Amino acid sequence: MKIAFVHQDHCLYGASRSLLAMIEYLVGRGHSCMVLLPRTGPLVAELEAHGIRYAITPWRGWMSPEGFSRPRRLASAAKGLLLNLIYVQRAAKLCRSFAPDIVHTNSSRTAFGSMLASRLGAQHTWHFREFLGGKYTVGGEFSLGRAMSMAWVRSCSSAVVLVSEALKTELAKSLSGKQSYVVHNGVMPLQRMLQVASPVPDSKPFTLALVGRFDRWKQPMVALEAVKLLRDEGKNVRLLMAGTGLKEDTLEVRNYIATHGLSDRVEMLGFVKDMAALYGRSHALLMCSRGDAFGRVIAEAMAHGRPVIGADAGATPELVQDGVNGVLYRSGDTRDLAEKICRLMAQPNLLREMGQNAARIAQQRFSNEKYGEAMERIFLDVLNNRKSRCLFPNRRT
Repeated sequence: MKIAFVHQDHCLYGASRSLLAMIEYLVGRGHSCMVLLPRTGPLVAELEAHGIRYAITPWRGWMSPEGFSRPRRLASAAKGLLLNLIYVQRAAKLCRSFAPDIVHTNSSRTAFGSMLASRLGAQHTWHFREFLGGKYTVGGEFSLGRAMSMAWVRSCSSAVVLVSEALKTELAKSLSGKQSYVVHNGVMPLQRMLQVASPVPDSKPFTLALVGRFDRWKQPMVALEAVKLLRDEGKNVRLLMAGTGLKEDTLEVRNYIATHGLSDRVEMLGFVKDMAALYGRSHALLMCSRGDAFGRVIAEAMAHGRPVIGADAGATPELVQDGVNGVLYRSGDTRDLAEKICRLMAQPNLLREMGQNAARIAQQRFSNEKYGEAMERIFLDVLNNRKSRCLFPNRRT
């Protein structure tokens, strides 16, 4: 089986790491994989290190920022479609010798993969990894509007993969009649999980890890405000902030820390490569995001044996079982978050039990092997059934 992956991210964030895990499993099973990227970046070095074939070729997405007027969104969609009709010819030539059986679009942010699959006469599958529009939007929406875009998805794919039940529920009406699968991301090999899982430390102060970008959807300010509340109440709490963000978002975080005298309570670590060391210093993970469709850092923290204090939004309640492997707080409610942190601080035995549960659940649900096996089965089902339809005529280059 030959699979070409259209991947929108040239960096090494969650979607890219999930892609690498998927390809590693598939290659190990004897399948051939190729990755198409719109630009070069850190992901290229990883692909080269793993001996994975790739090509750099431009394409346009079909998303617009929130706040764009409808005429502006439609104009953007029309321009993107016209450019993609040109770009797809170049991409098809790059794929000619590879001759994929399936083109897998690894994001809902572009329809380019469906056009490429049609051009190559290959089957097409689509991977939805984010909320776009609606209650849990992360700042973008379909330029064509949801109704027209999802009609395109139904017409141009043999199967749609969704990273959580929460995302499937959000898109249930839009995907009615289309074969869809929920597949949680894998975060590391099972053997690695068994190696990195460790007991929650008995040390003080009580230390929390916040991992991810600094932006308004991840809500890092909620975490900082909770730490301030606890500091003001005399609680010995520390926060490790691992991640980066746009200049203005990072500046907002730094200014809040300086203004409220939290420099002795908060460490800004920047990009962290050694996550095992980070979790080794931490008692629990904070997940303040208002709308993650999966929450990869939750699964990673669980694999390291750390309970999660998460906002009851998006797919977080799907991963965090309240009272079992963590606790949930009302999304955006700083006071409720502070109270939940206090609850765990006061019950070290419960905290350790939650950490053990977290590691066990991660090993059962989020291993690379489980993820890769599920994706392989979907691809094979697609090839066996070959029921895709497309808005564009199939043609081999």
